[in-house]
Amino acid sequence: MSVLFTKVKGLAFSTTAIERAVRIFCVGGLVLGLAASSIAFAQSDIRNQSTKEELIAAIQNWVGRELNVTPSQIEVMASDPRLIIKPCSSNPIFQFPLSNQKIVSASCESPSWRLNLRIEVIERQIGLVFSGDFPAGRLIREGDVKEAHVQKDTLDDLAVSEVIGRGLKVSVRAGQRVRHSLLAETMIQYKASVRISEGTILSSDMFFEEEAPLRNLPVGKQFSKSEIDGSKASKAIARGEVLDASNVLPSHNAVFATSIIARGNIISAEFVQEQVFYGELPLDVVSSLDDLGRATAIRQLSPGQPVRYSDVRPLPAVRKGEMVTLTVKRGAITVSIDMEATERGFIGDRVKLRNTESDMLVDAIITGPGRAERD
Repeated sequence: MSVLFTKVKGLAFSTTAIERAVRIFCVGGLVLGLAASSIAFAQSDIRNQSTKEELIAAIQNWVGRELNVTPSQIEVMASDPRLIIKPCSSNPIFQFPLSNQKIVSASCESPSWRLNLRIEVIERQIGLVFSGDFPAGRLIREGDVKEAHVQKDTLDDLAVSEVIGRGLKVSVRAGQRVRHSLLAETMIQYKASVRISEGTILSSDMFFEEEAPLRNLPVGKQFSKSEIDGSKASKAIARGEVLDASNVLPSHNAVFATSIIARGNIISAEFVQEQVFYGELPLDVVSSLDDLGRATAIRQLSPGQPVRYSDVRPLPAVRKGEMVTLTVKRGAITVSIDMEATERGFIGDRVKLRNTESDMLVDAIITGPGRAERD
């Protein structure tokens, strides 16, 4: 096979070498071109995805305000990858074009575009979710589950007491819904490690935990470890006996009336007392004097009667037009000034106070009756 040679300024090249060099150059250029176009396409896709996510979040917030639901309940049907959304130089305008409010119209003035997107409002209810990632076989303890808004269904309406002490069949993730199918058919029960006399206040060294089949445990009678620790024995308990509602009275902090409180009277510290109670109490019982705050009785209360939120009407710590002592702290310096409340407020509320000399308004936090602070 003959090979031609080309001579350029004293250098000789074969036609085969030239063809190979040209081929490599062309292929390299093609690869670089494809890589550049791929990068440009990827960047464009990322920008579009970011714009789409921003629009979805804006729609969720707008629909949430319009329908008085949380934004997380709004599902926007915008997953089609062919949907290209140009960034809007101003805030998009939203409206419901149909009376059934299942379509949201989103429009932009610059650049000019309009989209109609279907939405769905997911009904939510309070349910249990896991508070962390847990492996299979773990026994669920207090703090491992918490209440959260979950999609409404009737499949798993579980109470905390039905979950604590149960084992996990599989590993779970934080935020995952607690369901029967994830829980093993075993539960933790607590037994007395010593003989316990009636009236004894239990401590953690008086009992131990033991895993037992769920079917052998009475429903609704089990207590958690924290409920048993500090509870009172309602009768004599033998060593090895299961601790439950039949022999243990859990402790509660509660506010009790110490004398007759007539309807309409302000409930002050001289008429009530915070104390520990063993046994069952109403669900709405006031647990501390701090929680009670300033309040009046809406019905007569007798000595020894627990004070319930349904028995009282809260009083604002500050009323509109009242003079309030505002305390301002700057390092080691503390300054107090009397100002007028422009609105009523309870302890912890942020209200506006008016300087009666200059008419200047300032924000302050109510700290007590007639008192407020500002950092």
